[in-house]
Amino acid sequence: MRNTLTIVLLGGSGFVGQALLREFASWPAGSVRVRALLRHPASVPDYPFLHKVQGSLEACPDDLEPAEPYVLLHFAVQHLDPHGRGFTRTNVDATRQLLERLGSRLSGVVYGSSMSVYGQGHQEGIDESAPPRPDTDLAKSRWQAEQAIMEIAQKRSISAFMLRPRYVLGQGDRFVLPSLARLVTKRISIGHGQQRFSVIDVADYARVIARLSHQAMMDRRQSLPRQCPLNVGYEQPISYADLTGQIAQAIEARKPRWSVPVTARLTRWLRLLPFRAGEKLVTKLELIGLSHWGRVDALAAVIGNELIRSDPVATVRRAADHLQKSTFYPAVPHENPRQL
Repeated sequence: MRNTLTIVLLGGSGFVGQALLREFASWPAGSVRVRALLRHPASVPDYPFLHKVQGSLEACPDDLEPAEPYVLLHFAVQHLDPHGRGFTRTNVDATRQLLERLGSRLSGVVYGSSMSVYGQGHQEGIDESAPPRPDTDLAKSRWQAEQAIMEIAQKRSISAFMLRPRYVLGQGDRFVLPSLARLVTKRISIGHGQQRFSVIDVADYARVIARLSHQAMMDRRQSLPRQCPLNVGYEQPISYADLTGQIAQAIEARKPRWSVPVTARLTRWLRLLPFRAGEKLVTKLELIGLSHWGRVDALAAVIGNELIRSDPVATVRRAADHLQKSTFYPAVPHENPRQL
């Protein structure tokens, strides 16, 4: 019992949540117990270590917490706003209300934030000291949620890790590579090709989260809590040219015919146009036309650098090989649970 890691998982049916469950399934029997808050429990496979709790972040049942100390993995984020109600109610208010009602057995928090809190502009090798400048409503809600979690963690003297990846890909990816593949098949290139991005395979991301969960529990036992943001990705970024090149090889696409130039100055000017559709287009252009990569030294200092030494080109190639069997989605990367 003493060596068992107990987890409360929010967002277990999502891209990252399902990767976490697959990771825990590879652990020795009895080494982990997970209570997952799920709107639709039947949407998640059954595992011996998994107890499903029906509910949501906004309507959390009283029996969510286990009877022993646990770490909260928060990956339940509202990513889309089809009704125009905003993201604050779910991503910020519901998060704060849940954390305030949880009992003393809460031993740490790992929150799935995003590099979008740094803004949409050019980011070349930034670290966590870069000032947050969220531009989109979703990114602003992520930053506000980070602040709420950090504040409550400080009051409780527990560790809280705010994870900031840019592009997460791999098994279950329905957005990043499929979206870029649509551009590749249309023979469209965005930017000059040398813009670079932080990427990580979702399986490695799950392993990072698992290690941070152990670290949060250890911090609590040693009375050495820490509350900090952490950029997440491989040590080396990948260029747009390498990223789309691997996709093109995998799906046997021809070279680009058209190139769309993107600069920070151009996107700032385009944002002045009074069209909402134009604003969405600019956001998409900024995401793939400008560099977005961050240094991960702080993450390595907490969990070591074994998981983040992988070659991003080789990782993208392995993921791109599966595109031949998938349907390409019609939109370029946008504000979704994996990117923003």
